[in-house]
Amino acid sequence: MTDTGKVLKIGLVGGLSFPSTITYYDRINRLINRRLGKAHSPRIVLESLDFQPMVEWIAARDGDAVAGEIAAAARRLEVSGADFFAICCNTVHEFADLVEERVALPLINICRATAQEAARREVSTVGLLGSAFSMEEAFYRDEFAAEGIKVVVPEPPDRAFMQEAIERELCTGDISRATRERFARIARDVLDAGAEALVLACTEVPLVIRPEEFDAPVIDTVDVHTAAIVERALAPLTEVT
Repeated sequence: MTDTGKVLKIGLVGGLSFPSTITYYDRINRLINRRLGKAHSPRIVLESLDFQPMVEWIAARDGDAVAGEIAAAARRLEVSGADFFAICCNTVHEFADLVEERVALPLINICRATAQEAARREVSTVGLLGSAFSMEEAFYRDEFAAEGIKVVVPEPPDRAFMQEAIERELCTGDISRATRERFARIARDVLDAGAEALVLACTEVPLVIRPEEFDAPVIDTVDVHTAAIVERALAPLTEVT
């Protein structure tokens, strides 16, 4: 019999946005159940935040406010018994270092996990599709650079469109056909520019980019992140004693 009492308790900082948080919860539960079988499901505690203030702080480059809000949520997760935590959002990982300075609870970093996955697949150049901040700032590029991987991003008008669409449509789940088509065109453009694989570096982008529409590999950061979360939760079951 599996000693599920050893499975670590997962902490999630969500609401960033709520559609992606639903995806995280669903995928983590399915992965755990697939690994443990029967009616098993993970122990999860969730701190769901209001995304609008976060959007405004990020736009104002107020990293202290972002990190403070997330760190406070992480401390509440720790009080609730979480053994580690993950942030259900790519963009706010720009401030992950600031968050980690303020909390003792271990963080599963989505950027690092994604770069390691691309390296495992032996990809040398990726096309990064996400929020304008994820595409333009260094926090994702640095993780890929550490793995020896180059990054290609869309042209500035497309980056601006993607940011607006993420805030206006993807974060609410109300997505137009025109938006889906433009995202697909942008993805093809970065592949034409030399990317060997597409990295969906926003938890909402998988809502509009379908892997089956492209010949190149598609790395969904939510898939990578949830897999890493599950591996951490199940680690005590696989440790050699």
